[in-house]
Amino acid sequence: MVKETHVKGGYVFALLSIPFLNNNFLKEYDIIYKIILLFIYIYFSYLGSLFPDIDMRGSYISKRYPILYKKLGSKFKHRGFTHSLLFLSILVYICKILILSSNNNIVFICLCSGFFLGYVSHLFLDFLTKEGIEIFYPISINFSLLPIKTNSKTEKFLCKFLNFLVIFLLGYRFYFIL
Repeated sequence: MVKETHVKGGYVFALLSIPFLNNNFLKEYDIIYKIILLFIYIYFSYLGSLFPDIDMRGSYISKRYPILYKKLGSKFKHRGFTHSLLFLSILVYICKILILSSNNNIVFICLCSGFFLGYVSHLFLDFLTKEGIEIFYPISINFSLLPIKTNSKTEKFLCKFLNFLVIFLLGYRFYFIL
């Protein structure tokens, strides 16, 4: 999948999860602070939706964070380690440490949950492609659910559909939160 599809997928996953975030963490905050926290949450879902491609030399995220690409991404093949359950487990552990070390600070909860949901959306969307992902890394077998080719008409349709969902969910979620 291309950057635009991943970004929209990250937004959809994050917007679908707003009721959970709101009911469990944001209810006690006033509306202005809640909106700021939701912007943090959505921004980090954007970053998370692009981060697995840190293992791809020409990707947006590897160009934006070249030091991180050199230290982490360049060591692995594309759709391998950073697209696996192993890396996802490491990410959960890092998020847990961040949240606990910040004494359950709501900013870190929003940041980590947004990043995690964006990350999962990326894996899910790449799982739909013909190329698949090495979900069980270090076992080097790519698993795929559908035969969608990257940048194909089918992906472009999926991207437009995700864009429609983002617009719908933005209006719907913020209507109920406000």
